[in-house]
Amino acid sequence: MVDIIFSANNNAEVMVLPIVPPDIQISEPQDNEDFDGINGKLKLIGNMGLRTMTIESFFPVGKDYSFIRPGSIKDGWQYVEFFRRWRAAKVPIRVIITTKDSAKRLNMACVVNDFSWAVDKVGDIKYTLEIEEYKFVTG
Repeated sequence: MVDIIFSANNNAEVMVLPIVPPDIQISEPQDNEDFDGINGKLKLIGNMGLRTMTIESFFPVGKDYSFIRPGSIKDGWQYVEFFRRWRAAKVPIRVIITTKDSAKRLNMACVVNDFSWAVDKVGDIKYTLEIEEYKFVTG
């Protein structure tokens, strides 16, 4: 089992996702180009693009499901407010994915490109979270 953790403002606020989806796919594009040379088609290896990830799951609201991840919050509305607040502040957040032996598989600054949610018939919050890597400019 893995954990997905979001943090903001250098861990000033940390949120462990309560329900981890069964499949997590991360896209790692590369900006490669093809061009025609005198000996035929050639490939120019480009820079790595920005990684993206989409998470689809739900936030429990007042439920004590047995499969909720340790360290998470039972009030799903706090997650909605977390993403709303940091998006409105225009501050990148960090996503960390760890395995059951606490090995970090992903530690990435990111922005939320889209956050869609709906309340289901039992009162939980189903959501889709589309995130994209954020690279800090250093000079």
